[in-house]
Parts: sequence; C-alpha cells; structure tokens
Amino acid sequence: MGIDYYGILQIPKHSNDLDIKKAYRNLALEFNKGLLENKEAQQVFTLIGEAYDVLSCPQKRAIFDQYGEEGLKRGIPTVDKYIPAYHYHGDPMITYKDFFGTTSPYADLLDFLKNPPLLYKMADGNQCIRKKQEPIKHPLQLTLHEIFFGGVKKMKIQRLAFTNAEKSCTEIKEKILNISIKPGIRPNTEIIFPEEGDQNPAQIPADVIFITEDRPHETFVRDGDNLIIEVDVTLEEALLGTTVTVNTIDHRTIRIPITDVVYPGYEKIVEGEGMVILEQYPNKGDLIIRFNINFPTYLPKNSKDVLRKGFHLARLGGGAGQHEVINKLVLADKILRVDPDERLPPM
Repeated sequence: MGIDYYGILQIPKHSNDLDIKKAYRNLALEFNKGLLENKEAQQVFTLIGEAYDVLSCPQKRAIFDQYGEEGLKRGIPTVDKYIPAYHYHGDPMITYKDFFGTTSPYADLLDFLKNPPLLYKMADGNQCIRKKQEPIKHPLQLTLHEIFFGGVKKMKIQRLAFTNAEKSCTEIKEKILNISIKPGIRPNTEIIFPEEGDQNPAQIPADVIFITEDRPHETFVRDGDNLIIEVDVTLEEALLGTTVTVNTIDHRTIRIPITDVVYPGYEKIVEGEGMVILEQYPNKGDLIIRFNINFPTYLPKNSKDVLRKGFHLARLGGGAGQHEVINKLVLADKILRVDPDERLPPM
C-alpha cells in the first residue's frame, strides 16, 4: 500500500487548494523547528514536503487520486501520450523556501495567505501559481568614450507580447529599451529592466538584465578609475628626456614633458587625466604612462666613448645627476661635430 499524502497533511480528500496550503504551513513550521532535535522530525518533514509537492499540483493530485502513490511514481500510459513517473527531489527545504520565500523556521507564515502569489486559471478550470521566469542576461559592450561621457544607449529586443485584452494570445514584437549610462560606470554593472521578457499567461515575464563590459580601446587601457597608455621611446629619449603627446578621450591634446631617466618599469603619472569617477563626477582618476624603450641596433665607437666617459664621470660624482652629465657630454660632442663653416660667429 502506497503513501497517503492526505493523511500526511491531516486533511480530507475533498480539501481545496487553500486547505492544502494551510495544512502544509502549520506542519512545516512545527517540524522545521524540530529538525535539530531528532532524525524522525527530518523524515516527517521530508514526507510533508513531498505531500505538498504532489497535492498542490492539479495534475499530480489527479493522478494520485486515481492511481495512488504507486501509480504516480510508476508513470501512467494514456491513449495520446505517456505521463512520466513522478520523483520528489528529496530536499524539503527547497519546497519550504518556495512556499515561504525563506528557509527560516520563524518567518511570518501568515504573510503567504495575506499576500498570496498570482494564480493562473488553466483550461481545465484548475489554478496554478504564476512563477516568474528566470532573468535574461545580455552583455553590453561600452566604448571608453561612452563610459567617459555617459548618456543613453538604445537596444532593440524581441519578445512575445500579448495581442488581446484577455491576455491569451501572443506574437513576437520588437521593443526599444533606453539604457541610461552613468559617466564612469564600472564593468559588470547590472542594468535591470523588470519584466521585459516574454509575456505568458501562465508565467510572470522575466527581468531583462544588461551586464556592462569595457570594449577594448586602440590607445588606452582602463584600470579602475585610471587610464593606462604605452609609449615607445628611443634610448636617447629615455636618457635625455622627451615630450609625450596624448590625445585624450575628451578630445584634448596634452603634452607631458618627461625629464626623468626612463628605466624599465618607470611610470609617469599625470593626475586628473584618467577616467571619470562614478561617485565623484566630474572628478577623474589618473593617466599612467608606461614606456617601451627601443634600443639602437648599432652605436659608433665615438658615441660609445662619449657615453663611457659620461657614465665614468657620473660614478666619480657619486651617481648624483648622472643623466645631466651625460646630457652635457652628448651636447658637447654634437657641437664639436658641426662643420666650422656652419658655426655661429663668436659674440
């Protein structure tokens, strides 16, 4: 003889949907609080969850009423199709959470009756709970220009929408969603459009969620609120200094003098020239300049002698101002290489 689900919930066979919910509510609260006390309570709690899972579904309940627990779990062949066997998932806390919205045994259980879920009336006259569909997530790639200035981005979606007042027929329609982009918006930000998914009389439409991503830029790489740029310099520029010209995202041209010796790993930080800070608009992060040093493939002996002399003098001076000494020596060497006829007359 199979399990009597009505007996487990302690209700008569003619009980309506609300009677089933009341019975499950009272028993689930009682045995959930006693789970930590004994194993028998855990077994009973699992049977209570299974009984509610069957009797709260009109189709499962109808099969159970006609064929009992054994027929329900064996599967029923019909003229048109085969009704597959029923198997309870075995975790009563899942059933409990679906019912109360929480796993706490001290939840406000009466709230379920005061604010019942939306019901859908099926063709056979029975009712089932309208559950919300799983959210639909889309990546949203943004250029650094769009992130810097912000604005509104329009996205076209297709979804099933009701075509009649009775909300029984649907067809595919297009809709334009206006996505508000805040200046400085960060990657992996979720922008949610509630219930913009497919409309269905038996389900609540899903939320449509756009998740932001930074699109690669040809010049800059974003690092939090900072912008990173890589610049190629020659060995001469690395030692003697240079000026880096940067075309910013907001259409300005800035020139940054590099007076330090550029060594591997050296970075030049320009404050306030990075990405807009989301929480501190219009303040901006920093611009970080990194350098790739291109070494010459050949140096004449005279050039090597000049550099060797410069490094030697710098070492004699304790290393202080090394690059300045080299600058002066290279400049002197260049002057000496000028043709005497091209030199300026003495003052």
